[in-house]
Amino acid sequence: MATQPNTPYSRLRTGPRMRPVLLGLAVCLPSAGAVGAESQFFGDVPIVLTASRLAQTPFEAPAPITVIDRETIEASGYTEIHDLLRLVPGFLVADWPSGSPTVVNHGLGDAYGRRLKVLIDGRTVNNPFRGNVDWQDLPIRIDDIERVEVVRGPHGAAYGANAFQGVVNIITRSPSTEAGNLAIGRAGNDGIQDVGIRVNGNTPGGLDWRATASQRRANNFDLLRADGALETIERNVANFQGVMQLTNQDQLRVFGGATVGYDRTGNPDSLSDPIRRNQIRENHLQVTWQRSFGPESEFSLQYAHQDRSERNKWDVLTPSLMLTADRDIDLVRDELEFQHSHRFNPQWHSLWGVSVRRDAVRSEYQLGDNGTAGGTQWQVFGSLDWKPVNALSLNLGGTFEDHYYGGSLFSPRFAANYSFSPFSVLRLSAGTAYRAPTVQEAESFQVTRQAGQIIDIGVWSLLPVESERVRFIELGYVGSLPDLGLTLDARLFREKYDRYLDEQRCRYQSSNPARLCAWPIPSWLHQNRDLGAVDTIFLTNAGSVKMDGAEFRLDWKQPGWGRAILTQSFVDVDQLEANSDPDMVSTAPTSMTSLLLMKELPERWNLSLGFQHIHRFFWLNDGDVVPSAGRTDLKLSKRFGPVGGEHELAFTVQSLEGRYVDLHEGKYRHQAFAFATLKLAW
Repeated sequence: MATQPNTPYSRLRTGPRMRPVLLGLAVCLPSAGAVGAESQFFGDVPIVLTASRLAQTPFEAPAPITVIDRETIEASGYTEIHDLLRLVPGFLVADWPSGSPTVVNHGLGDAYGRRLKVLIDGRTVNNPFRGNVDWQDLPIRIDDIERVEVVRGPHGAAYGANAFQGVVNIITRSPSTEAGNLAIGRAGNDGIQDVGIRVNGNTPGGLDWRATASQRRANNFDLLRADGALETIERNVANFQGVMQLTNQDQLRVFGGATVGYDRTGNPDSLSDPIRRNQIRENHLQVTWQRSFGPESEFSLQYAHQDRSERNKWDVLTPSLMLTADRDIDLVRDELEFQHSHRFNPQWHSLWGVSVRRDAVRSEYQLGDNGTAGGTQWQVFGSLDWKPVNALSLNLGGTFEDHYYGGSLFSPRFAANYSFSPFSVLRLSAGTAYRAPTVQEAESFQVTRQAGQIIDIGVWSLLPVESERVRFIELGYVGSLPDLGLTLDARLFREKYDRYLDEQRCRYQSSNPARLCAWPIPSWLHQNRDLGAVDTIFLTNAGSVKMDGAEFRLDWKQPGWGRAILTQSFVDVDQLEANSDPDMVSTAPTSMTSLLLMKELPERWNLSLGFQHIHRFFWLNDGDVVPSAGRTDLKLSKRFGPVGGEHELAFTVQSLEGRYVDLHEGKYRHQAFAFATLKLAW
């Protein structure tokens, strides 16, 4: 990823005068007065690292980017990382009891959201098997995060295959800027228990370090009806991060983290899906060496490791048989990346790099007799910025890669930014991105055996599949009015998706001809009718759609008044050809709105109120209809102790409306939580 360290919200001093700008995106900004260094909010412009892998301001970025800063993270009251993405225009978030939470941008989502590339401090954390992110198992907590940078659109030019609908970069708090220690305790309804500690220090040799450890429990789902499920989670998380300045030019950064825990899930009324305890373990390691040759000339070399194991066994009972369902799986990923950036002169700035990654998946159930899958992929990426005149910046970027299932892929992007002033920029960008098939999509052979015979097939990657592709064009605007404490990020976009990989379900025995598989039952398959009418799932490139949309994020802050962040997105999905699943056009809500209000009260009290409303839409595959609904969250907190200290007592309610639908209206309703949090600093 970007070669800058994960320092807190880096900023660049600014101060010229604004001009009036009219933006035809349903929002207008009035003219601005003089802007000086005394500006109390936008006098500091944030530096982002994810838009092009170069350190830039949002006004220079060649892609639409949202920053969820530390103040917003604290005010949201969220305790789970995936929930933060509810604050990003166009992003849909859902939890369900039979798997990890899922996140998608602008639709085409299902229970295993695998079309976003997710990074922690620049290292990929997507699951090597499914391609999704196991959000609850990441070896960091909300309190470890400094900010989250989100690219809201296809971004394969910078990060290659699987940066298909966007990139989420979670940037942790650097031990170089942290001081003191912190203890956290949390308790609430539905079994919420959460304790944690953070310790910071340094050594005479110049090593700044931070260590954190925590344990949390919660009952996320209770039974709605017989075909529902319950879920109780427990996670134990520990991590260590160190930063050492080796010389004036060289810095070494190390991160190590581990998560262990379990999910208690299932349905007490089901013989095939009984209540059971699934064990989870995940480890991460990252080592980065960075050398600086000047203010905008440096290289970095990064090694990252990720491994995961899931232990998931239970007994299946039917009138005529008893067998053990074994869903164990082991995953390993190792990645090495080199990156170099250099500014030749004020007009030209370049970046290039190479990376190689090895994925390995082992599971007898998921992969049948083969038992192992994966492969090695490599990529070469680059970006070139040119400013022919002061007001115009052109960016050309691209990634060429060889993926072990996707083959040779090239993802280009062109962007042009025109500056009306340093605080008012119009952006036009276009490009192509891909999503290569995952191990699950390319190699699955899920079989259930009894006495050595195959009696059931689940997901079977029988058919060859191609990489999904998206071609996009967008017109964006980023502007701020420092005198009013106001900033606007808005855009119009068109995205065309084709070769969409979708599940196709059929049965070898069915009274409905439309449900029958297209080929005869294999001679070696001896289905047991006591298992019920079982679907076999095939994966095919099943369709194409076009998305047209508009979105904006309005951020307003004034001393004495507080801060308000309003996001809005509108999306229209049209079918480009006869798709195998007609619900594809309903996977994006036509309208999504979120509002977060933050207010400092007397006597060091703080109040925040969040509201979200999403119009009716449809999750594919394991999901279903989610009706139009709103959700309101409330947080009231008080700081105490020495002025400027971190002592805090907070009361939070998530979903004042009660239980809410996330993924499937007919099956699952997520619990509404109310809890108290105590933080003590020393």
